Amino acid sequence: MTDVMGFLQQYGTILVLVSQVAVVLIGTKFVTRTDHQSAVASLDGKFNRAMEKIDRVEDRVAQLESEFRHLPDRSSVHTIQLSLSDLKGELKAMGEQLKPVAAISERLQEFLLEQARK
Repeated sequence: MTDVMGFLQQYGTILVLVSQVAVVLIGTKFVTRTDHQSAVASLDGKFNRAMEKIDRVEDRVAQLESEFRHLPDRSSVHTIQLSLSDLKGELKAMGEQLKPVAAISERLQEFLLEQARK
């Protein structure tokens, strides 16, 4: 016991000094409760804003999906293009067939005008 008392008398001030330095170093490595709570609150706010943005984007994507669902796909558009091409050809053929009818109509109109003059 005397050895312990002698040791403490001889090195006690150094042990106290070292323990105080250790407490100061440990105190600087950790955050205070208020700093921690403010950091958590800030992160919670950022997280909530990010979640709101994600929700809005999900809503927009769902809206776009519902709008695109009724649009024709690639093969349907190709089929429509082929059908329009066929219709164009048929209209050209019909135009050629109507030329004689137009000529008859002009001749009939001229005949009627001549008959009305007499």
